[in-house]
Amino acid sequence: MFAPSHMGRGLGTEATRLVLDHAFRSMNLHRVDLRVLAFNHGAIASYRKCGFVQEGRERDSCWLDGQWHDDIIMGLLATELPSPG
Repeated sequence: MFAPSHMGRGLGTEATRLVLDHAFRSMNLHRVDLRVLAFNHGAIASYRKCGFVQEGRERDSCWLDGQWHDDIIMGLLATELPSPG
Protein backbone atom coordinates (compact mmCIF):
# COMPACT_ATOMS: atom_id res chain seq x y z
CA MET A 1 0.00 0.00 0.00
CA PHE A 2 2.94 2.34 0.62
CA ALA A 3 4.78 1.49 -2.60
CA PRO A 4 5.01 4.54 -4.90
CA SER A 5 3.10 2.65 -7.61
CA HIS A 6 0.14 2.30 -5.23
CA MET A 7 0.06 5.90 -4.04
CA GLY A 8 -2.69 8.21 -5.24
CA ARG A 9 -5.00 5.39 -6.33
CA GLY A 10 -7.50 5.72 -3.47
CA LEU A 11 -6.52 2.50 -1.72
CA GLY A 12 -6.01 4.22 1.64
CA THR A 13 -9.30 6.08 1.30
CA GLU A 14 -11.15 2.85 0.50
CA ALA A 15 -9.51 1.06 3.43
CA THR A 16 -10.49 3.92 5.75
CA ARG A 17 -14.08 3.82 4.49
CA LEU A 18 -14.27 0.08 5.15
CA VAL A 19 -12.94 0.51 8.69
CA LEU A 20 -15.41 3.35 9.34
CA ASP A 21 -18.31 1.30 8.00
CA HIS A 22 -17.40 -1.50 10.40
CA ALA A 23 -16.85 0.89 13.32
CA PHE A 24 -20.15 2.71 12.93
CA ARG A 25 -22.48 0.08 11.45
CA SER A 26 -21.20 -3.18 12.99
CA MET A 27 -19.70 -1.97 16.27
CA ASN A 28 -22.21 0.88 16.73
CA LEU A 29 -19.51 3.35 17.77
CA HIS A 30 -20.47 6.98 18.22
CA ARG A 31 -17.10 8.54 17.37
CA VAL A 32 -13.80 7.76 15.66
CA ASP A 33 -10.79 10.06 15.92
CA LEU A 34 -7.21 10.07 14.74
CA ARG A 35 -4.03 12.08 14.68
CA VAL A 36 -1.91 12.63 11.60
CA LEU A 37 1.34 14.50 11.06
CA ALA A 38 0.59 17.95 9.63
CA PHE A 39 2.96 17.49 6.68
CA ASN A 40 1.09 14.37 5.51
CA HIS A 41 -1.19 16.26 3.12
CA GLY A 42 -2.23 13.16 1.19
CA ALA A 43 -3.49 11.40 4.31
CA ILE A 44 -5.29 14.53 5.50
CA ALA A 45 -7.06 14.84 2.13
CA SER A 46 -8.01 11.16 2.26
CA TYR A 47 -9.44 11.50 5.77
CA ARG A 48 -11.44 14.56 4.70
CA LYS A 49 -12.89 12.57 1.78
CA CYS A 50 -14.07 10.05 4.36
CA GLY A 51 -15.82 12.76 6.38
CA PHE A 52 -13.25 13.56 9.08
CA VAL A 53 -13.00 17.16 10.24
CA GLN A 54 -10.04 18.85 11.87
CA GLU A 55 -10.68 19.35 15.57
CA GLY A 56 -7.31 20.62 16.68
CA ARG A 57 -3.57 20.79 16.37
CA GLU A 58 -0.87 19.76 18.79
CA ARG A 59 2.16 21.88 18.13
CA ASP A 60 5.62 20.29 18.10
CA SER A 61 4.26 16.97 19.33
CA CYS A 62 6.42 14.65 17.23
CA TRP A 63 10.21 14.61 16.97
CA LEU A 64 11.08 13.08 13.60
CA ASP A 65 14.28 13.16 11.58
CA GLY A 66 15.82 15.87 13.74
CA GLN A 67 12.92 18.29 13.84
CA TRP A 68 9.58 18.87 15.54
CA HIS A 69 6.28 18.42 13.70
CA ASP A 70 2.67 19.20 14.55
CA ASP A 71 -0.07 16.60 14.86
CA ILE A 72 -3.50 17.31 13.42
CA ILE A 73 -6.39 15.82 15.42
CA MET A 74 -9.37 14.79 13.29
CA GLY A 75 -12.70 13.27 14.27
CA LEU A 76 -15.87 11.85 12.78
CA LEU A 77 -19.23 11.20 14.46
CA ALA A 78 -21.60 8.44 13.40
CA THR A 79 -24.16 11.05 12.38
CA GLU A 80 -21.60 12.61 9.99
CA LEU A 81 -20.65 9.41 8.14
CA PRO A 82 -21.06 10.04 4.40
CA SER A 83 -23.34 7.68 2.47
CA PRO A 84 -21.58 4.85 0.65
CA GLY A 85 -20.76 5.47 -2.97
